[in-house]
Amino acid sequence: MGAMALSFRPLERSDFPRLAEWLGAPHVASWWRQQNELPAIEAKYGPRVDGIEPTEVFVVEAHGEPIGMIQRYRIRDYPEWQQAIRAATIPTDAVGIDYLIGVPTLVGRGVGPEIIGQFVDDTSRQLPDVSTIAVSVQQANRQSWRALEKAGFRRAWEGMLESDDPSDAGPSYIYLRHHPAG
Repeated sequence: MGAMALSFRPLERSDFPRLAEWLGAPHVASWWRQQNELPAIEAKYGPRVDGIEPTEVFVVEAHGEPIGMIQRYRIRDYPEWQQAIRAATIPTDAVGIDYLIGVPTLVGRGVGPEIIGQFVDDTSRQLPDVSTIAVSVQQANRQSWRALEKAGFRRAWEGMLESDDPSDAGPSYIYLRHHPAG
């Protein structure tokens, strides 16, 4: 697939119905394992939209059309998660990301690595103190970890993750991509 004109804009409440639709799509629901009813979306993403919770959430747009979601967070802001992934020996300044392609017809077409790569580059420019981007992915989610590899990530750890979040618990890989701190 050729280069896409991608952009990342902050998630807004008006995006919640679309996010609910994406989270309910079979190709997403099997990995995100999150309720997709609007009250659950509001409960989880409302504090992020309002800046109360430190995770930054963005709508991914291709040629101006919403196609997915990506979020980033400083791992140190979530001590329980930091503890869960401690075996991967992730630097204290690391940022974690999570992503999804909401449009089913774009899955498996090379869009994922483009989204991830461009977002990581943007994050490196916007947060120059960050040396590492980290991603936890289920071992069975081959499309996701292959997209990470194509975007320059390297597998740093594999094993069983213990987490209260069912999307993160179980046999997992942790992928890292390092950047020199600014």
